[in-house]
Amino acid sequence: MKQGRGREGVRRARRRGPVAARLAFVALVLLAPLGCRREQGSAPRDAASPASAAASPSLAPRPPSPRLTDPRWRLAAGDDPLDCARLAEAEGASGLLAALDDGGDIALTALRALPYADDADLALGPLAERARAASGPSLPPLLEALLGIAGRPPRPREPLDPDGARGAAAALVELAGRRDLPSDQRALAISAARALAERGLVDPLRIPADLDPEGSVAGAAGGPAAPRP
Repeated sequence: MKQGRGREGVRRARRRGPVAARLAFVALVLLAPLGCRREQGSAPRDAASPASAAASPSLAPRPPSPRLTDPRWRLAAGDDPLDCARLAEAEGASGLLAALDDGGDIALTALRALPYADDADLALGPLAERARAASGPSLPPLLEALLGIAGRPPRPREPLDPDGARGAAAALVELAGRRDLPSDQRALAISAARALAERGLVDPLRIPADLDPEGSVAGAAGGPAAPRP
């Protein structure tokens, strides 16, 4: 009897072995995808952290411009044209154009100084593009700078940037014809366009004359006389 019971126990143990192996295999098959999903779900969080770290510096505030403490820029911000001329001589057109990105008082000082720069004609194209895209209170200082440069006496030398000057003339004609602009801003654009027309950079007949007094010779011929605001 004892031998029979022993044999029966061995048989049961052998039967339990394959069953346990099958259960372990099934559990592995069912649980493995869950583990993969957890790993996949955590990957974007890990990958996103470097991107967040890389993006954070762009949110940092822009440091103050060193021009704010530069004595030449501080003097030129006053009312003395000689200080503007000194700044223009030191910076040149390229330096003054770069200062426009500072905005605020620095940009206004740069615009006032640009007509005094010896190479100011280099600024005609960039200023005209800014004026074309500007609106509100940012437009008049740009137009005044363009008029100041365009109205300078001609220099006995080769043009510095003829393509830029022609592009500026075309942009000024476009601005002069914009009826959505205040009349004083259109008048600035008309005067600047007529000054460039004297250089042969634009056909004077393309320049609007609707702001001129009736019977004005400048309006009929497209000359450079200042229009009525």
